[in-house]
Amino acid sequence: MKKRPNILWLCADQQRYDTIRALGNEYIDTPNLDRLCREGVAFDKAYVQNPVCTPSRSSFLTGKYPSSINANILGGDNLPEHCTLITKALADAGYHCGNIGKLHITTAWRGYEERGEDGYETFIYSLSGGHQMESGVNEYREWLKKKGVNFRDIMTNDSGKSDYFWYREDAPIELRQTAWMAEEAEKFIRERSKSDEPWLLSVNCFDPHPPYDAPTHLIEKYLARNIPDPIFNESDYTLGEQLELAYHQSKGVNAPDDAMRRNKASYYGTCEIVDTHYGRIIDLIDELGLRDDTVIIFSSDHGEMLGDHGLTHKGCRFYDGAVRVPLIFSCPARFASGKVVNGITEYTDIAPTIAELCGIEFPDVHGHSLCAALSADGGEGIERDYVRTEYYWSCLGPGRPAAYATMFRDRRYKLVVYHGIETGELYDMDADPREEHNLWYDPAYTEIRFNMLKKSFDVSAVVQRPGQNRIGRY
Repeated sequence: MKKRPNILWLCADQQRYDTIRALGNEYIDTPNLDRLCREGVAFDKAYVQNPVCTPSRSSFLTGKYPSSINANILGGDNLPEHCTLITKALADAGYHCGNIGKLHITTAWRGYEERGEDGYETFIYSLSGGHQMESGVNEYREWLKKKGVNFRDIMTNDSGKSDYFWYREDAPIELRQTAWMAEEAEKFIRERSKSDEPWLLSVNCFDPHPPYDAPTHLIEKYLARNIPDPIFNESDYTLGEQLELAYHQSKGVNAPDDAMRRNKASYYGTCEIVDTHYGRIIDLIDELGLRDDTVIIFSSDHGEMLGDHGLTHKGCRFYDGAVRVPLIFSCPARFASGKVVNGITEYTDIAPTIAELCGIEFPDVHGHSLCAALSADGGEGIERDYVRTEYYWSCLGPGRPAAYATMFRDRRYKLVVYHGIETGELYDMDADPREEHNLWYDPAYTEIRFNMLKKSFDVSAVVQRPGQNRIGRY
């Protein structure tokens, strides 16, 4: 028990908070994530610091807000500044760190991702199962070739976009990118188990990220279960018009229809695929007798609107579907089992938690260790007063001006400010967890709105890096 633990960090892409059966979704099948919940601690109100991939990943790997490390945008070519990735800190402390799949703290536009001092001694790269299938670096593509599989037999690119494919509905799940990643993870773990050197393995699949391309049998299974329609009210049309300049990847605001229902069923299907293949990795940890000395983390880089409020995909919005995500820590020999923490949590908390678990220093972060909450008698652990999420022109909206917005959520209310746009959002998350009643203009909430604005502005000022190293008093 005194041995430094291994870290198996399983991360999904665009998987929202309400996609795990053990945490309340009775329609979805996630037996392996359910097991992690039974054998670990689930943080039920965990929020990312940006609703877009690259800024979010840069943030949770450093424990700092994206704006404080100049990592605000999707598609950027520069690495986060003035910070250290938790993987680099672990590597410096004697850990063997590996990454399988995407890293995505810089753009892959050139066909690969620019790397800096990330600490990954093993780096096996594939951005997704559909990008760079004809050019660029994609070790998943090469895996298919070795299996004698022509990727065009399982993929299509009907969108007309060059070198961007997605799976056909008859594509076997054992040939998806997530299956390849599980196989590579198994190789890594078997090899590292021969050494006494502790390790961290990051596994970063592309599922359940759109384009909603689950196999037909899974889509039909979830359609047959009559999964609930997305959250939608007529007022979503009005708010959508008011926030037209706050870019979102969804093509307008749309009421639920059969196409959206099929997308939701397909999304559930790809969540199940993640569960299936990540379950293989968890099973191997048990098989090799590593469970007591391996901390398993399950996370996602951000959520997916999935039709809620008439929106799909991601962008400049802060509904729970977009920014609230799963977070599970599991190691039965070290942590509580079957515990659900209901307090608000940020993803900036992951890196300092890993640091404390592994016995290393990781200072100058905005997050707080969650270790106290992982014990059976530790209660909720850190009692956060607020969580904060940013969007600083994170996605490029064709023909749209740059959009800037911030979310500030305390234990009861969520405030969203769209900088440069008059309309904002205020929700009572206790009385209105579905975020259906915007209180921004309600005179009864004027004082609450003002106080939230003040607190949000205060935090925004405090977390900015001064940009210089102080060497004197004047």
